[in-house]
Amino acid sequence: MKKTNLIVAAMLVSSIALVNKTNAQAKNVSLLIDANTMKNAVSLVEPYGSINMRAMRDFKKKYPNVTGEQWYSFPDGFAARFNNNGIQHMITYNRLGGLLYNIVYYGEKKLPENVRALVKSTYYDYSITMIEEINYQNRTIYLVHMQDELTWKIVRVEDGEMSVIEDFIKG
Repeated sequence: MKKTNLIVAAMLVSSIALVNKTNAQAKNVSLLIDANTMKNAVSLVEPYGSINMRAMRDFKKKYPNVTGEQWYSFPDGFAARFNNNGIQHMITYNRLGGLLYNIVYYGEKKLPENVRALVKSTYYDYSITMIEEINYQNRTIYLVHMQDELTWKIVRVEDGEMSVIEDFIKG
């Protein structure tokens, strides 16, 4: 369970960093503040009684067949982590139950062909290890995690434009 929470925390932190960078003009969502907030949130699995009912109803409407989801509480909202048809998801709501964003995690084969072609045309020697598809304010942003023999990269793709947001040298 702790290992799973650490993995979720790492994904949340990288996704949150991206969402904060995606729209400088957009109003900042206080849920997406910093890594310390995320570490605290991941350690707080919430009982259903403390989750906003509007958020719970919206979740059940969007995902009626999902069971076993885990809810997390943040100072300014809630997140549900769940598996739907073998694909990992996370959906977040503000304290009033309004949808903030959702993230879908999957492998290279589920990446849209045009996004994959864009990434592979530049990083043809890299293998794609994971995709984070972030749906935020009617926008779809892809975080493509990849590696070669010497480096790991996270590339952000939105509307046909690509930029490197993280670049690590393997040690």
